[in-house]
Amino acid sequence: MRKSTKKDLSKYLKQSSKADLEKEVKKLYDKFSEVKKYYEMEFTEDTTKIVKEYKKKLYKEYFTSRGAPGKGSSNASRKVITDFKKIAIFQKDVIDLLLYRVEIMLDYADYGDLNEAFYNSLTRSFDEACQLIANERLEEAFKDNCERLLQASYSVGWGVYDAMSYSYDQVM
Repeated sequence: MRKSTKKDLSKYLKQSSKADLEKEVKKLYDKFSEVKKYYEMEFTEDTTKIVKEYKKKLYKEYFTSRGAPGKGSSNASRKVITDFKKIAIFQKDVIDLLLYRVEIMLDYADYGDLNEAFYNSLTRSFDEACQLIANERLEEAFKDNCERLLQASYSVGWGVYDAMSYSYDQVM
């Protein structure tokens, strides 16, 4: 069976009536939670509620509800970010979530020396956030937060501060 392409989709959309397309979008909205979340973010000016929901998911990957260290799964927290990117309307929300992930990972690192993969994941998130900040020209909006995270990374080791400093210096 051949894979469908964007061309196939365009052809289907051109052949469909407005009523059929409305029905199709409603079906997708009901069937897929990502579509529902996407439209929830699209139709509201205040995306804070959904961003907080994803921040809670990130927090749960590293800490229990009582604040004790949890599993600390970088893969799972990276998936939370990936899922959020699928529904995000504003890049500032993606940046906010990436920086929150860095913050949580830095807090988690206070509980012991972790492996290189953990620290690489942390610094890649900070670098990605810095690149998005530069691309979106949001340096002023995120400068204080980035500097606070940079300061918090100073005592971590594993070259985390150096890697984060390099990313920061490239864009700020």
